[in-house]
Amino acid sequence: MSVSADHRIGVILAGGGSRRMRGDDKAEIRLRGERLIDHVIRGMTPQVDEILIAGPSKYGAKIENIVDRSDGPAGPVAALWSVANWLRDHRPAVKGFLAAPVDGPFLRDDLYACLAAGDASSIAETDDGLHPTFGYWRCDKILNALQKTEPGAGVSLHRLAESIGADKVYFDDANAFFNINSPDDLKRAEEIIQP
Repeated sequence: MSVSADHRIGVILAGGGSRRMRGDDKAEIRLRGERLIDHVIRGMTPQVDEILIAGPSKYGAKIENIVDRSDGPAGPVAALWSVANWLRDHRPAVKGFLAAPVDGPFLRDDLYACLAAGDASSIAETDDGLHPTFGYWRCDKILNALQKTEPGAGVSLHRLAESIGADKVYFDDANAFFNINSPDDLKRAEEIIQP
């Protein structure tokens, strides 16, 4: 597929062990009868031209999934590294992508517009702190920052954001960046989603 530089990419971060959810695949966990991944796909679809899943499965969606490469870092940064490499090879005109976690079902409808407004990478910030799983990541910055990283080395998203000089974009709605990491969080998400 040949695309232009203004082609908007959204990436759902769907890897990880989900230890606090008893090892259940978070993408398949139900919130109000709908899988978490479906909540995120629905929230991301109006904002981007193409969605990719950074994870081991397509989850029945007609979406390209990108598995972690073995030649880069471990952890959540492995997904960013793998996506940046995939985009370089398959969508070379695209400068960056919006990332959001599969366990963050309350995406703002202006998330892409707010985070991709400048030329730099950027991550979300609220009164609760930084939320680097919600970010706009420049491919060239990721590739340059991580190219000399030992395969399998642990690099945190916070450290990557700092090393590439990512901007912090403030939002006043912390619920939009709520992550479901435990059964208690799932109960809290049910409360947030109440009409």
